[in-house]
Amino acid sequence: MHTLYKPILTISGIGWTAVIVFLTAIDLLHDWVEVESERLNNPIWWALQEWGLWYIYTPILFLWLNKLSQQDKVCWRNYLVCCSVLFVLSMSIQAGFDYLVYRDDIPYTLYYFAPLHPLVIYVCFMIWHKFIRIEINEEDNSSAINQRLLVDLGGDKSFVQIKDIVHIVAAKNYVEIHTESHQYLKRATLSQFEAMLPTDLFVRTHRSYLVNLAYVERIITKASGNAIIKLSTGAQINLSKGYKKALKSRFDTLSQAA
Repeated sequence: MHTLYKPILTISGIGWTAVIVFLTAIDLLHDWVEVESERLNNPIWWALQEWGLWYIYTPILFLWLNKLSQQDKVCWRNYLVCCSVLFVLSMSIQAGFDYLVYRDDIPYTLYYFAPLHPLVIYVCFMIWHKFIRIEINEEDNSSAINQRLLVDLGGDKSFVQIKDIVHIVAAKNYVEIHTESHQYLKRATLSQFEAMLPTDLFVRTHRSYLVNLAYVERIITKASGNAIIKLSTGAQINLSKGYKKALKSRFDTLSQAA
């Protein structure tokens, strides 16, 4: 799960910063073009004050939805409950804040924000569904090495044993999964896919590559300090300097275990 924190926080942070900057710019532009009697005269931080808590709400929503997805509780009822709880929480805090700070009546706050918060939650849900969602399709076996993944093979779906995966290559929002005989696709980032794999079997060798340690045959070091990993299948995978120490540590651990 920890490998998902970075994209979740990045998407939430960049998204809400863009929204707040946009709203602030619109407010400033309005006051600049209007006569003084028609100006809003909001403080420069008003948008952050109104929407800043969504920097917290949004990652919580994403993590909660991911948990439902990973527990195979993928149904609209569970999603609706999740989003409804967030709506009640956000509206309660909003109404309480406006009443205590601005002395705004609670019905007025509900009238103003009640249509906006469901829309915001819906947009957040769609962003999660398209860019963050993890689909866990492994079989529930006693050993992680016997687990299977549901992947794409052309226009069909196919199961592949995790232990048969030789290496994985990042391809934008997908990963290419290479076995000895086939190449498959799965919709996920490399970090998301890495979180699905047994940590004692796979290792990151490059920002775009994951390798099954069982297939590593030889490591050829270059003068630059980078290296090439030669696999038993004949494939050659890049090994960046930043990942060499971790790879060596994994092999040392395996040697001690043997």
